[in-house]
Amino acid sequence: MDYLFFIFTFSCVSLLPGLCMNLAFSLGLSLGYKNALWMMFGELFGLGIIIICCAFGANMLAQYELLFKIFKICGALYLFYIAFVLFRTHCQVSEKKITKKEKFSLALQGFMTSITNPKTWIFILSILPSFLKFHTSLLVLASIILFIEFCSLSLYALGGSFFRVFMNRHLNKLNKLSALCIAILGISIILN
Repeated sequence: MDYLFFIFTFSCVSLLPGLCMNLAFSLGLSLGYKNALWMMFGELFGLGIIIICCAFGANMLAQYELLFKIFKICGALYLFYIAFVLFRTHCQVSEKKITKKEKFSLALQGFMTSITNPKTWIFILSILPSFLKFHTSLLVLASIILFIEFCSLSLYALGGSFFRVFMNRHLNKLNKLSALCIAILGISIILN
């Protein structure tokens, strides 16, 4: 088992902008890095569940076409919901202290974003089994994946935090643009 190849593969995919990375960037931009951490913890928990499910037989999603289509449509509907919320939200650039309820809401948002993202399921289903064939520990592989994902999310959230200094006047335009991009991603998921 070549761990360097495994790390390189997952790093390349994890660093690509996707729904979770856009969410981390957006929350880093609007709430700051510390508050975006709650979303990241939820996203990582969801990713951990995906890894476990894929390792222990969740490939039924790929085998049962109807189940996969239902999952894909549910994921796209959630993306439309996120786009709608982003479009209607009026963001402020100031750092604010969030309540326990808001922390839970951010963690749940990260979890739901991770779990309902069909591209994550497809990627993990297609790549992870080939690395597990080498009798490598699932715990080691999952730890590597979660660490890479956390570093990638942190990079995006920190980028958002630093970027907000320059975007004070244009934050709502960026929010609406993000909403449009997420809606387009939802349409592309339905059409694929």
